[in-house]
Amino acid sequence: METEIELKLLVDANLDVVSLLEQQLLPTLDARCESSRLALSNRYFDTPDKRLRALDIGFRVRGQDGRFVQTVKTAGQSAGGLHQRPEYNVALEDQHPDLTRFDPAIWPDGVQIDELQKQLRALFTTHFHRQVYLLSFEDGTVMELVFDKGQIATDSHQLPISEIEIELKKGQVNRLFDVADKLSEIIPLRLGTLSKAARGYLLSEGQELEPRELPDFLDLAREDTVETAFCRTIRYGLAYWQYHEECYLSTEKPRALRGIYTGIHLVSQAISLYLPILQCDRLLDLQHSLMEQMNDWFWCDTLMGIKTLRSKKGPFRKRLARSEELLSYLRGRFEGLLLRHEPRQLIRRKCNSRLQLELAALPYRLPWRTGNQAWQAPVVEHAKGWLAQGWFNVSQSMPRKKKMGAQHYLSSEPLLRQTLFNGLFLAGLFAPEHRDQFRAPWLDIIDGVEELKALSLLKSELEVAQVQDSEELLAWSKDKVTHLLDVMEQSRKAALKMEPYWK
Repeated sequence: METEIELKLLVDANLDVVSLLEQQLLPTLDARCESSRLALSNRYFDTPDKRLRALDIGFRVRGQDGRFVQTVKTAGQSAGGLHQRPEYNVALEDQHPDLTRFDPAIWPDGVQIDELQKQLRALFTTHFHRQVYLLSFEDGTVMELVFDKGQIATDSHQLPISEIEIELKKGQVNRLFDVADKLSEIIPLRLGTLSKAARGYLLSEGQELEPRELPDFLDLAREDTVETAFCRTIRYGLAYWQYHEECYLSTEKPRALRGIYTGIHLVSQAISLYLPILQCDRLLDLQHSLMEQMNDWFWCDTLMGIKTLRSKKGPFRKRLARSEELLSYLRGRFEGLLLRHEPRQLIRRKCNSRLQLELAALPYRLPWRTGNQAWQAPVVEHAKGWLAQGWFNVSQSMPRKKKMGAQHYLSSEPLLRQTLFNGLFLAGLFAPEHRDQFRAPWLDIIDGVEELKALSLLKSELEVAQVQDSEELLAWSKDKVTHLLDVMEQSRKAALKMEPYWK
């Protein structure tokens, strides 16, 4: 068995990547380099009901110069573009797969290998040329830098492959990021979150990526240190951010843009939460960069508000569908925002990829360790105080005896969302009995705030749009706000009576 540890970096297929690597990167690395070029052909197999995929197992047969190797990759980890998966290889005489030749110990309990073997089918292929650079550094680190260019193909569809992989053969993982940092100065790139196999499965099934909801809680253990909890939180937020970048680039679904904005917010809030304990200047610099990123994506709030107003499944569809003039105006505003802000270009900016690389490297570079020793403390020692302070601030912002209007709710949103994010990060440390019950009314309030924002946007748009029934629409929206506030007030009163789950 080998454990594959690699960074996957996506690059523009139109670039002369080999020339850039050989002329601008390799001379700066102070490493002995051995180069080669390969033509690789791979067939990926599974059963018709995708049983291997359900077990998070990838299986392929690779052909090269008349030699064949079958490979099983079992469940591993992927975070921030860094992929770690156990890998098992067996040489074959031809291109026909044979699962029975692997060590039976690699398979999960209960898997019937003979039955799987009978049902194997080729799902898709990958064909690409691989330029290989084996790099040996003076400190003993050895890594393989490769550039793959080709395609993933089924019987009827193709996807391009244009990616750089930096695989660690020997040494410390953070050395991968040192090379990637230099590479990002030379070549526009993005961190890749999906393997070739994952992309191939989507292609073979005719599926596409879908925007994801946030989970209820991050998985933490009470014995986890501050450092462990922080690294896990950063990895989660970064993965959420990167997944939605990939989702938007491949589908252009507007909800994916909200996922990008939320992902940046998650990472920023994670640093805000842990910074007072870790007390690290590098984290402070990263926080400033994240705030700049959030400012660049702030327009997504308006875009999502317009989407809510236009949605055929949204809460306002019955009334607004009767005003074709308004819907036409909102469609123009929606398209105008996308044209003005060019989300594809925002995603592909060098500063974006460099920031993500720095964040992905944090769990390996551990810059806070040069300061105090607070990172070693159990995170549970701080979690109760953090949660209590957050919800105290929310209760002060939303006092029980004071009736709140729309503007009050809108101005309280940043604090409430920040506190809910903290709960997502930390609630996994506590018994589950009351967590869902405690958070449910607050989540209802956040949903209500989103509707209030959409109605507030409608009001401001009607003040400038030339819509004949604008006065009627303004009166309707005012009634909607009144009804919505009544519901939100009931949720708020119920929420403020809840006993905290962390006590």
